Amino acid sequence: MSLPHSYCPGRRFLPALLSILLLAQVSIAQQLAASKAIGLRIIVVGTEPEAQQILQRLNNGEDFAKIAKEKSTDPTAENGGDMGKVDLAKLGSELRLALGALKPGQITSAIKIPSGYAILKFEPVSTIVAGQGMSPVAMPALAGRASLRYPPDVSGTVGVEGAFREMPKPPDWGRDLQQMCKLRKLGINVAIERLGKLLDPANPEGLARKSPDNVIHGHYLLAQFYAYQGNMEKAISEWQAANQLAETKQPGMLPELQEVLGTAYLHKSEMENDGFRKPGDRCLFPPQQSFKYTQYADSEKAAQYFLKYLENHPEDLEVKWLLNVTYVTLGKYPTGVPSKYLIPASAFESQTDIGRFHDVAPAAGLDRFSMAGGVIVDDFENNGMLDVVTSSYDMCEHLHYFHNNGDGTFADHSEQAGFLDQLGGLNINQTDYDNDGCMDILVNRGAWQFSMRRSLLRGNCDGSFTDVTVESGLGDALAASQGAVWVDIDNDGLLDLFVANEQGSSQLFRNKGDGTFENISRSAGIDATAFSKGVVAGDYDNDGYPDFFVSNLYGENFLYHNNHDRTFTEVGKQSGVAQKWTSFAAWFFDYDNDGWPDLFVTTYPMSTDEALRSRLGLPVNAETLKLYKNLGNGTFRDVTAEVGLDRVFNPMGVNFGDIDNDGFLDFYLGVGTPAYGNILPSVLFRNQDGKSFVEVTAATGTGELHKGHGVAFADVDRDGDEDLFFEVGGATPGDAHAFRLFENPGNGNDWINLKLVGVKTNHAAIGARIKVTVKNEGRDSRAIYRTVSSGGSFGASPLEQHMGLGKSASISEIEIWWPVSNTRQVFTNVGKNQFLEIKELAKDYAVLQRKQFILGGSKKTADSTKRIALPQP
Repeated sequence: MSLPHSYCPGRRFLPALLSILLLAQVSIAQQLAASKAIGLRIIVVGTEPEAQQILQRLNNGEDFAKIAKEKSTDPTAENGGDMGKVDLAKLGSELRLALGALKPGQITSAIKIPSGYAILKFEPVSTIVAGQGMSPVAMPALAGRASLRYPPDVSGTVGVEGAFREMPKPPDWGRDLQQMCKLRKLGINVAIERLGKLLDPANPEGLARKSPDNVIHGHYLLAQFYAYQGNMEKAISEWQAANQLAETKQPGMLPELQEVLGTAYLHKSEMENDGFRKPGDRCLFPPQQSFKYTQYADSEKAAQYFLKYLENHPEDLEVKWLLNVTYVTLGKYPTGVPSKYLIPASAFESQTDIGRFHDVAPAAGLDRFSMAGGVIVDDFENNGMLDVVTSSYDMCEHLHYFHNNGDGTFADHSEQAGFLDQLGGLNINQTDYDNDGCMDILVNRGAWQFSMRRSLLRGNCDGSFTDVTVESGLGDALAASQGAVWVDIDNDGLLDLFVANEQGSSQLFRNKGDGTFENISRSAGIDATAFSKGVVAGDYDNDGYPDFFVSNLYGENFLYHNNHDRTFTEVGKQSGVAQKWTSFAAWFFDYDNDGWPDLFVTTYPMSTDEALRSRLGLPVNAETLKLYKNLGNGTFRDVTAEVGLDRVFNPMGVNFGDIDNDGFLDFYLGVGTPAYGNILPSVLFRNQDGKSFVEVTAATGTGELHKGHGVAFADVDRDGDEDLFFEVGGATPGDAHAFRLFENPGNGNDWINLKLVGVKTNHAAIGARIKVTVKNEGRDSRAIYRTVSSGGSFGASPLEQHMGLGKSASISEIEIWWPVSNTRQVFTNVGKNQFLEIKELAKDYAVLQRKQFILGGSKKTADSTKRIALPQP
């Protein structure tokens, strides 16, 4: 759909946006220079209409604190929105920008923040009780968590999203993916054009006719727009102009501009040296060997700006770290780093060595260059070979389908798959919702942005898909979401869908069995509104019915207990899993193999400084990862510290698998935030016999420095161990990155791979439980447990279950429990190191000889199948 010729939003939205941003940044710079704290109150609600109603009430004279107690979803609500005395320098950028020109007693307009819409009141400090209503370890970052240090927004994400938000849009635009792409392109181009005119000295209505402060911030904003696109040459030129003016007009801004320019030059250096397109080992930390960029002038400039900043702020961990990374690109790490600024590689050492993984994505034909996105690895063609599907945060980028060629390589069959019109989508997952034996795909959109249409793509078993969103009824309501899970809530053999949304209530869609779904959210009791980032299903009380855990970035988490009648009861507090305020990805898994699903939840503090403090063993203010051990009585115990996971990261894409085939589940965290300066290595943790976790990133060579998103564990080359597919890339076109496929070197441990096929239970066998009893040489018999799923809440592994067995293993018994038929199959004396297919209610199973490949190479064995009789009791 093309836009009418008269559709020109530039004059209407950009001047207003600029005036807000410029005034705010000027006032901020003045207050930063004075380093004064201010008193604040806040109200946060989920939607803009709610915020506008509250503003009307405030304008009519109603008391701010009273409304906060009544309506706010922020943790400060019970104290009337009291955030205490807050240092502006340590607030999130959205709030800082909004507070610019306020005087005590005044309120802001409704401000879009990740958790909804915020209204702030600038209070005289004398009326604020310091710290009232604030928890230094629970307060959300964008609602006044003043103890955290955040990187400046070099990526331009805030400015671009703000411009797009203010841009007028045609009716129902969120349903038209092509139109959304056009609007995104138009919005940034119009913004750059208008900013350029405003900064033109010859423009009689331009910023130069106002104050130098306006010009400084105009250059700063224009630089962000260029950085968003990846045009670092122009971005740096604008930041240099801002820096030159700030030296005499706004010296308080110089430290931030020094960090910004250092970060911009480092990013430019990485781009010019193909660090994002052809990362190789150069983008792994710690580096295995020294190297130096061939074009290193920009890295040298970056180092100069970081050193200049550190002269006055020598303890700033974030800038120290960026300086260290810069010296890596110059071939001078660690010996060339000034000793007082050195962050030693020893802080990243692995505690055990399981072998080094190697990136084979380019050789295997998985050489796509993309922004942040989701990934699915599974067999979409029912030929025993695993294909790869990826999505992108870029609303102009279509889904990609990588067909497994059967020789260790992949080919992009996106057009054949019917994906060219399926644009955007930060997260995707697979299922077989109609029980036809073909894998289907759900695409979630709108996360961090706006409510958009989702897509349900029905698989045709041949690598092609049909969009059935409208026919299925899943296209009726728009949503902003990246979290969804498929599960059979009522054991009727049909997979239902739970969607956790950001700017509206959660949704539960019951599968009616005729290709359509019915929204039962309200009657089911799950329609709570929160800024939800993940949802996972697991039968935590082993009563035969799946339950839900919903992780919320700001606010308490939810645990929904299944009442066996298509209704749920929220039991998060009494179960001991609700108390987290910056939650993100999550999953159920049995980390200690005791037969009870445990719960793992990541946090997302968005602070490089906090992650570094954690890495260096310094006190932290942010929340750590959380591991909750299932006690088997309906409650969980926080065992994070005792298993060695009380660490701080910034993970988005995450998943779990068994990297060393020892029978205990490990996990990988893909870390990163939109800010270009937030570059820290992603991390791989190994499970040590269900008792503790140790980091093995450095030893395995999986410490990719750039932004991590979709993660899948899968035996891609069919050699009996799980490889690691990693979609790397940031939230902007200027931060796109090549995929990684880290090939597992193997260690000789045994394994079994089980593909379950439901008959009464859903065909994909989601929710079926597996128990493998194994005897290893030198140790007692033990059980290994799995539940069929694709893993965590951000990235999808195959539904077939790869299970490590340990060294010198013999399988005593395999037991499968099927939820719908409530039956158990028991197989004894099963051979190890093979692929099995087990059908519900069947008395035998199939042994599948899968094709084994050298990734990037050729086939090693042929495909064959034989039947094995089930031993009779």
